[in-house]
Amino acid sequence: MIILTPKIIAIANQKGGTGKTATTMNLGYALSEEGKKVLVIDFDPQHNLTNYLSDEEHDFTISEAISKELMGASYPRSPIYNYEENLDYIPTNLNLSAIDMQLITANAREYILSDILTKLEVREHYDYVIIDCMPALNTLLINVLTAADSVIIPVEASYGAFEGLEQLFTYVNMVTQRLNRGLTVDGIIYTKVNNTKIANEVRERLKEYYPQLLFDNEIKELTEARKSYAERIPLSKMQGSRLASDYANLAKELVEQEGALIE
Repeated sequence: MIILTPKIIAIANQKGGTGKTATTMNLGYALSEEGKKVLVIDFDPQHNLTNYLSDEEHDFTISEAISKELMGASYPRSPIYNYEENLDYIPTNLNLSAIDMQLITANAREYILSDILTKLEVREHYDYVIIDCMPALNTLLINVLTAADSVIIPVEASYGAFEGLEQLFTYVNMVTQRLNRGLTVDGIIYTKVNNTKIANEVRERLKEYYPQLLFDNEIKELTEARKSYAERIPLSKMQGSRLASDYANLAKELVEQEGALIE
């Protein structure tokens, strides 16, 4: 039997609208259904993942945790909330935008999130920690990449799919060389896929440019994705969801990929 080590994954792409939040939520949920202990973290000031998970007001989020960390103060409580069996989450709010500015002048600013996750002992309690990143190349992203073991990049089926992709890889390489030598790229997930000429052309270009990085499983473009977010229901809980199957297959591919690396 292969025993997988705990893993922290950044879901990142500086381009908006690629399906980062949907991937964080539904990949995380699919892994939890496989019996893995999963923590998902909203690290985007737009807080779409937090809205996806809950409509409640959270009295302590990752934003406040970073503020406490910068002041050297203790936490009033843990920022981790339970969603369901095997699935917990850390929410955020708009204050995270201001935190990004504060980090610019902070000492050892690249390691703040790493320090928080160490303090919360996430590797001791979870098999997977999946972080939803904001669509930007900034100090917040550097924090995530410094804390992460790997990166998954959602790329949508559109002619704008390659915008900023090389810049993101440059960022990842910079962090790997200077801050986190263990950081790797798990792969590229092709998202919002439909049966159009554009989608087929982009797929072929991805295969040509990144043949070793493209996941076999793709995520289709279906209206049920919007319904899932609007109703705060994971795709797996929507009867007959085709997208739920996509994410379940992706979760299995990710676990198998990790198992193959360990072997």
